[in-house]
Amino acid sequence: MSQPTVDELVTILTNENTTLVQLKAVLNKESDALLKNDINAVEGSALEKKSLLARFEKQVQIRLDCLSAHGFESSEQGFNAYIHSLSIDLESPLLSLWHQLKDTFKAVIKQNEQNGIIIHHSRNRTRALLNILHDNKNQPNLYNESGTDKGSRQRHSLGEA
Repeated sequence: MSQPTVDELVTILTNENTTLVQLKAVLNKESDALLKNDINAVEGSALEKKSLLARFEKQVQIRLDCLSAHGFESSEQGFNAYIHSLSIDLESPLLSLWHQLKDTFKAVIKQNEQNGIIIHHSRNRTRALLNILHDNKNQPNLYNESGTDKGSRQRHSLGEA
């Protein structure tokens, strides 16, 4: 294949990797904000993530369109086959970028999973605190004859007892 095709692929992979590196940085900021319970920072991170994910999706689509245009399957296997069809040496920046992109993607997934764990623990801690606040700890759910919730806070007169 021609050098412009290799250069085009290098540009595509560089753009994708740059976006993933930015996404990883946002996930790291989000992790810090979650640990500090900084809701405003978490919300800001969510907006940044949404923007970066949209950009990454478009960049991936460009790569998949490039594969299709050259007659290859729109998948990782198709991309590997495309790279091997280019007759480039093993020290090519293209191969290095491809491996770097995959490694960065794995790191982003790992950081996102870690943030999910932090959110899960925070949610459980908040739920426990709310139960204490509402005095619901270890109390059964009781319902009155009309089916509405009847907590221990409802008072009954001595005559009803």
